Amino acid sequence: MKDDILRKVAHEVDMFEMEHYNEEKKGMFEITQKFLDEINDETVDLETKKHIDPEHIGRQILGSLMEANTHIDCMESIGVQNGLVRSKHLHNLLLAANIRDTRNTYNYDNPDIDYVEQKVPWYKVDNLIEKLYLKYHETKIHRCFDIMQRYLIDDESDSRGIYGFWKEIDELWEEVFDEETLSNHYHNNDDYWEYDIDPKECKNLLDFFQKRIAAKIEDRKEAEKLVVEQSKIDKKKQEELKILKAKKHKLRNYIPLKKYGEEVPGSVYWFKDINKKFQKNEYGILYVGESRNFHKRFSAYKPKDNGRLTELETKLQKKFPEIKKETIQKFVRDPEQCRIRVIPYKFLSNNFKRKMFESRIIQRVKPLLNRNVI
Repeated sequence: MKDDILRKVAHEVDMFEMEHYNEEKKGMFEITQKFLDEINDETVDLETKKHIDPEHIGRQILGSLMEANTHIDCMESIGVQNGLVRSKHLHNLLLAANIRDTRNTYNYDNPDIDYVEQKVPWYKVDNLIEKLYLKYHETKIHRCFDIMQRYLIDDESDSRGIYGFWKEIDELWEEVFDEETLSNHYHNNDDYWEYDIDPKECKNLLDFFQKRIAAKIEDRKEAEKLVVEQSKIDKKKQEELKILKAKKHKLRNYIPLKKYGEEVPGSVYWFKDINKKFQKNEYGILYVGESRNFHKRFSAYKPKDNGRLTELETKLQKKFPEIKKETIQKFVRDPEQCRIRVIPYKFLSNNFKRKMFESRIIQRVKPLLNRNVI
């Protein structure tokens, strides 16, 4: 019956008030008064104290004042929420009452009067429309209530006054279009039925619930469809990332030309007369040289099939003109008589350091074919 609905609403309002305003337990007012008393005690002491530490007194007063302000804000928030709890339920009851055209004022049998049957829509039988409104109807103002409930009551004090709360209210206000929404001004045109299923547009109660179930299933399918689509997008991104990583992996042995030029190590090299046929000292070194890029420099020493002398062979020919060209070529190209050693280091990329390194080797081994060897 309608009386049961009203009793349920009144009970919920009473429970809220008992929770926040019950005199049997210490409330916000007593806590606030405690901090205000502390501030008063500190100010009274200032009249009698001779030696005052302003910094210490200031910290104590400021601390008590901040606590008092915090609890005053809490009392204000709870007071606002109390009004919202009342308004939220009364709002739906009034909306339902506006739809009802007939009311069963008498619920007893009187043999002295005639009783008649009146044809009414299914949702106006007894208090059914009130029940449907309370459970399945959500107005724009209720969205304000939900935000207030979340930030003022459900969450702890950390959420009070944060930017997110005012941002949500500001965005919602664009739909509400009414500065008096949080007052007792009701909106009879709100049509936010859950799943957009209005009982006034359904054939009967069974049709109402069947349409709700169908809407739930459709929403679930839509959600599953979005999940599948998102998974496809994620899978495609993973495949693209995999291809990109594979490309980078293939290019791991490639470097830019400029970087290669900067990282190519300089080299110092020398040729050794293994059997000391020409160079008779203990080291047997024929020639010591240096190069910023030995791969390019080596082309001058690489034996040629056309019979022409290499650079090392030419130096030997000039040093020993009496020896035949063929004998010199045979000596240089015989791995059992002449070999080369190359020392590549990154620090030899520096021209000064490379030439100094070459100079030290020359001074030590005294090669046969280098000029200005002491």
